[in-house]
Amino acid sequence: MAHSFLTQITPLLLFVLLSNRSFAQTDTLATTHHLEEVKVQAFASSSSPLQTTATVGILTSKTFLRLPANTWVAAVNTVPGVRMEERSPGSYRFSIRGSLIRSPFGVRNVKFYWNGIPFTDASGNTAINSLDYGAINHMEIIKGPGSSLYGAGTGGVVLLQSEPSGTDNHLSQSLQFGRYGYLNNSTEIQLGATTIQYGHTQQEGYRSQSAMTRDALRINSSFDVGQKGRLSILGMYSDLHYQTPGGINLTQYQTDPTLARQATATIPGSESQKAGIYSKVALLGFNYRLSLGKQWTQSSALYLSTTDFTNPFITNYEKRNEVGIGGRNLWQYRRAIGNVELAWTSGFEWQYGKSAQKNFDNEAGTPTQIQTAEDIGSKNLSVFTQLETVLGHGLTLNTGLSYNYNQYLYEKFHPLPYANEQKTIKGIFAPRVALNKVIDRQWSATLSYSEGFSAPTLQEIRPSAGGFRADLNAEKGSNFELSLRREGKKLSAEVNAYHFALKETIVSRSDSTGSEFFVNAGNTRQNGIEWRVSYSLFEGKSVHLQLWTSGNGTHYTFRDYSLGESSYHGNRLPGVPALTLTSGLNASLPFGFAVFATHQHGGKVYLNDANTVESTPYDQWIAKLTWKKEWGRHLSTEWSASVEKVYADIYSLGYDYNAFGSRYYNSAPKNNFWTGLKLGWRWSKK
Repeated sequence: MAHSFLTQITPLLLFVLLSNRSFAQTDTLATTHHLEEVKVQAFASSSSPLQTTATVGILTSKTFLRLPANTWVAAVNTVPGVRMEERSPGSYRFSIRGSLIRSPFGVRNVKFYWNGIPFTDASGNTAINSLDYGAINHMEIIKGPGSSLYGAGTGGVVLLQSEPSGTDNHLSQSLQFGRYGYLNNSTEIQLGATTIQYGHTQQEGYRSQSAMTRDALRINSSFDVGQKGRLSILGMYSDLHYQTPGGINLTQYQTDPTLARQATATIPGSESQKAGIYSKVALLGFNYRLSLGKQWTQSSALYLSTTDFTNPFITNYEKRNEVGIGGRNLWQYRRAIGNVELAWTSGFEWQYGKSAQKNFDNEAGTPTQIQTAEDIGSKNLSVFTQLETVLGHGLTLNTGLSYNYNQYLYEKFHPLPYANEQKTIKGIFAPRVALNKVIDRQWSATLSYSEGFSAPTLQEIRPSAGGFRADLNAEKGSNFELSLRREGKKLSAEVNAYHFALKETIVSRSDSTGSEFFVNAGNTRQNGIEWRVSYSLFEGKSVHLQLWTSGNGTHYTFRDYSLGESSYHGNRLPGVPALTLTSGLNASLPFGFAVFATHQHGGKVYLNDANTVESTPYDQWIAKLTWKKEWGRHLSTEWSASVEKVYADIYSLGYDYNAFGSRYYNSAPKNNFWTGLKLGWRWSKK
């Protein structure tokens, strides 16, 4: 298989590397940018694409414009090595270069920041499903361990941005409709550097017990403080409810893929138990940047958060009340000594969270007899330093190191007797060394080595049925990587090859009731290659045609992993296809029209550690037509229509791996449609 894979992609790689045209590392779907217009913010560098020592995928508002505007899923999945899933409306999973076996729900092993403020909480969870689609217009995805500067997370780091739309004041109103009861209503007003946005989304869902409703409010504001400081404020409140249909087995899928999880002789089904998630999340964050002279700058971020979480499940009714506080402080020193440029970044990040959790019996969606009452406190601290040196002859060296500390404090109040335990993970050092060489102003090559760790999240160390898994250890990984890039106006391309070794891999299990729990599963070896190419076929005054393609090939296997008497050594990791290919055509046409076509081929994946069950491959086609029109100086309109067609024997936007009772399948529709209209009114700040 490896030989066949290399045979298929070798002509493509040779075309990229031997072409005399240059390319730009922009987002895969964006129109061509000049080199100086793109800055990569990964690892506090603000480097040009050729000089960056990181492997990064960048998604902008132009990327999101080219795909259905209902979720980020389609846009994120155009980035090679990155996978986002939505098992049912509102239930997201996000993975960078890794298996999704650790993510029965939510986001694991990836660290998120929003406008420079930690968005992943102290317990390791990220409530990305609490955000309205319109809240984010820029996403920078750092692939590979980022622990040298960002703390826990062997998968990678995601930097989210909510940026003002232009420099003028504006008011916009959009309304979108789609199949299966989809409706989105979004209102945004921008006054100077202050933006207020409200979004309402609802959907009946393709399957039974899969409806979703979300109301989200976001406020961004920034202003100068004195002559050298600037303060940015971020506020968010989200009220989300989505039903959870649960997995079904193959026979049930073939009978009716819209079924929710069915009852058995001993356990009720999802519909009768009114299974779902109710989540109210509030966040208030501040980011203050201060210039301390020509060479020193300091930035400080602080946030407060609260979460009211309720989860009627098949076998219990979970209630969580959580509060969190945290911050991040960086000092950066920049100096040029002759032709050498130095950037020294040091600082720390700390977080604390407290979660009061209770489980009850669930009788048709109503809590009754109490099962457990527990409190868990989460603490983490990361202290880091990094030196980036831009030498002569196009050479950049980045070295970084962090020290990390994580602790969980557990108290059990019910059932008696009272218990008090703790789990401490400390003394973890995470280094990173990367060397980049720019050649002839067109080429660049990057070689890097990094280590990372990922502590168990709160929902892993305290599983859904209650209890405290003090035996669960942090994952630790090391990554070797080689990247080749070229930059230019017509052709854009990049190739990345990596070898990632992970120890104490955390994987999910489910018991006979469907409750999730987690275990360390020995070691894994994860080898992969990623590529992306885009080419401007034609660029005229009113017509622009662009072709692009991206993909990744993987070979992820278990090492030294046994469960009972079964050895899974050498088996493939569930949830990771050997090959994924994505391609598209972007066409900007006269009179404000634009057409975008996207195709993705996803290979089959194994659904369990034993590799005895696998999915079928799929081919997804998405087409979108947009029409933008300016009606004078103030009024603008934007209309769009998108269609999706999937060819697959079994199509699921997220499987349940190692599921008890072979309930692997969360079926998704193979045909979909969306349309929407946006009205905008702009006026000068004067």
